[in-house]
Amino acid sequence: MELNWSTFALEIINFLVLVWLLKRFLYLPVRRTVEHRRQEIEARLADAERLKQEAEAMKTRYERRLADWEQEKRQAWEALHREMEAERQRQLAALSKELAEARKKAEVVWEQEKREWRRQTEEQAMALGTKFIARMLERLADEHLHKRLLELLLEDLTRWPEGDIETLRRAARSVSGGARVISAFPLTDQERRRLESALRDLLDAPIECRFDTDSALLAGLRVDLGAYVIRANLKDELKFFSHHG
Repeated sequence: MELNWSTFALEIINFLVLVWLLKRFLYLPVRRTVEHRRQEIEARLADAERLKQEAEAMKTRYERRLADWEQEKRQAWEALHREMEAERQRQLAALSKELAEARKKAEVVWEQEKREWRRQTEEQAMALGTKFIARMLERLADEHLHKRLLELLLEDLTRWPEGDIETLRRAARSVSGGARVISAFPLTDQERRRLESALRDLLDAPIECRFDTDSALLAGLRVDLGAYVIRANLKDELKFFSHHG
């Protein structure tokens, strides 16, 4: 078989032309298409990664905001609870204050009513029980007995019951103008000073005394401290005796 070089050369030329044509019209477009497709895929993957990162960031912000909201809600609840507790304590304190004031006023009114009732009762008892012994007591009611009653009162002031001291002090604070001392006989300056000193020690406060005389007491004296009255005289003792006789 004889090799035809012209045919061989044409075949080679045809092959080269085919290769060129394939490269020109098939390989390069396909390559460009593949490259374009690859770029699109990479761009989509980049967009997907960006969206994923944005979603993760949004999720993180949401979780942080949710935690902040929970904390704000807890703080608001705690603040509301504190305000409610403070308001409750304020209402309780106001109620306690009102009750204390009402109780104090009731005590003052009760003391005044009790004194008025006692006065009326004593007057009635005095009217019934003292008529037939008044002259006998008048014979005993001299200045010596008066001074003895004063000494007894001064001794009693130093031994005043603890339970009655606070009542006496409240009565002294509620009255204006100090104490009024009424005696059957005029007191000497020394007796007045002793009595004022004893009252100051008992009340634990300065006290101004106004001194008057009333012979109707027969002997001894009476100290008025507002709703509280200290009695150490023959007339009041007679009333007490007549009431309990």
